[in-house]
Amino acid sequence: MKKIIIVFCIIFFFSQQAAFAEEDNTLWDSYQDILNGAVTVNTFTSIDGDFYHTSVNYEKIKNNPALKEKIRHQMAVLETVEAPEEGKHKLAFWINAYNFFTIVDVVNNYPIVSMKKIGWKSKHHEIGGALYSLDNIEHNIIRPLADPRIHFAINCASVGCPDLSSEIFDGNQIDMQLDTVVENALKNPIHLRMVDNELNATQLFKWFGNDFESGVYEGVPDFINRFAPVRLRNALQIKKKIKYDWNLNTEQNILKRMTELGAKLPELKLKRK
Repeated sequence: MKKIIIVFCIIFFFSQQAAFAEEDNTLWDSYQDILNGAVTVNTFTSIDGDFYHTSVNYEKIKNNPALKEKIRHQMAVLETVEAPEEGKHKLAFWINAYNFFTIVDVVNNYPIVSMKKIGWKSKHHEIGGALYSLDNIEHNIIRPLADPRIHFAINCASVGCPDLSSEIFDGNQIDMQLDTVVENALKNPIHLRMVDNELNATQLFKWFGNDFESGVYEGVPDFINRFAPVRLRNALQIKKKIKYDWNLNTEQNILKRMTELGAKLPELKLKRK
């Protein structure tokens, strides 16, 4: 009888550990501290309303002992964690992992001008005893979950990429969080804008076009019509041609790009708030 009780306790302990990874975001506390310490929410306004585009102070992270310790601690946590295997908690976990490890790569290689100088194919990020590349995480884990909203949640450390969320994604709230980041991104003229009565869109819609035909979505036009400002819906033509800005998503680079857009397209009435 005593042996049965011991075995039951062991099974219960490990099942609780797995549940912890799925349901308790305290495992991301150090990552949230990094976001709190190094991410700035830059707010803008335009003809389509207010939106934000966050920037990351990689130099601060690299030179701040407390933030570097947060990175080391978060990496140590992920080395032994059991990642969720299904549902919204899986989606939130892997988006957080992708965004966290992107910051790690930039900080480890800083100063650099672009994430393209590093790339996404090196398999050196450890989660639960296995090694992953950013490409593995994006294309083999996140995209197969068939929610195209993820393309506006994962961040490639670039000005042209939808911005890095200043809060971790939570499996209990992720549907609301994903709706919010998509709506914000489609107000941002870096990703979507009307020029001479022609809707210009980010190349994300070109690169991952088939993804927008999954789940409840019926393609890029349907996706845009669900989330974009009213003025930008129901376009007869969508040109997926906005040049991607691969410069690092620092505050200086983001403000420079917004200033250029405001000068080039005064009809947007784009300015910083």
